[in-house]
Amino acid sequence: MQIHEVMDDKLKLSLAKFLKAFETVFDKDWTYTKEMLGVKEETKEQAESAKAAGLETVHMVSPTGTFLNPGVDDELEDWGHRGELLCAYRNLKGML
Repeated sequence: MQIHEVMDDKLKLSLAKFLKAFETVFDKDWTYTKEMLGVKEETKEQAESAKAAGLETVHMVSPTGTFLNPGVDDELEDWGHRGELLCAYRNLKGML
């Protein structure tokens, strides 16, 4: 086995470990991640109050979604570079 093949194997293993951890935090354990970050869902009262005031709630992640699978039509909605990150993540995962 040549040195570049060993490096390729180490790189693939490292990337796979990273993706597994990334998916755990931002998909599988999303509820826990939100709790740890202090992210709270809009309450029913808050939603009703906003609606009564003529305001629309725009979800950056649907109530049933996760960071990696936000479940919204516009993944770029008011979230800086999230779309770029999701695209790079999905491309990398597809390559592995």
